[in-house]
Amino acid sequence: MISEIWSELSQYSIPEIIAVLALISYVILAARENRACWPLAFLGSGIYIIIFYQYQLYMYTALNIFYVLMAIYGWTTWKKNSNTGEKSKELIINKWPLKNHLYGFIVISLLTISSGLYLDKIIDTEYPYLESFTTWGSLLATWMVVKKILENWLYWISLDILALYLYSHKELYFTAALFSLYIIISIYGYFNWLNIYKKKQSDA
Repeated sequence: MISEIWSELSQYSIPEIIAVLALISYVILAARENRACWPLAFLGSGIYIIIFYQYQLYMYTALNIFYVLMAIYGWTTWKKNSNTGEKSKELIINKWPLKNHLYGFIVISLLTISSGLYLDKIIDTEYPYLESFTTWGSLLATWMVVKKILENWLYWISLDILALYLYSHKELYFTAALFSLYIIISIYGYFNWLNIYKKKQSDA
């Protein structure tokens, strides 16, 4: 096991390592509701656009293009003051009603079925539906982070567990270890945001 992890780690290039460190830092700062998370998301995802394109992983390339755009949008959205110098309403952590989660699940399921069929029949990937579900789910979860929806962390925990299974099955142990770390950070992020949400509610 250790030799396999080291063998995989030794294949990582400097850009990949920078991207991984940037994205780990992004998750930690996002969990602390720190706006500095977004430049790191921009950097890490920008590097992965090139990496995934080189490896012909076009769905993940498109996903990271989305991440880059969301990093720009997130940096702008998390600002507390407007460009006019007047106080703008601070974006605070909020919760979604159950119907929003239901709509989101229905849309993700439909997109997963359609793209899964395409990947299975045209490209013949090993896990077409799992890859599709985690991709579309990540799109929604990222948008939820930008909007400071509390439940985004529960989405990430579920998605990272699925990704952990996928990477472990493919014997990508270093990547699986990274997603184990993401799960831990996401759990911390949920409870930290929950405490902030409760404090804001009590202050209000």
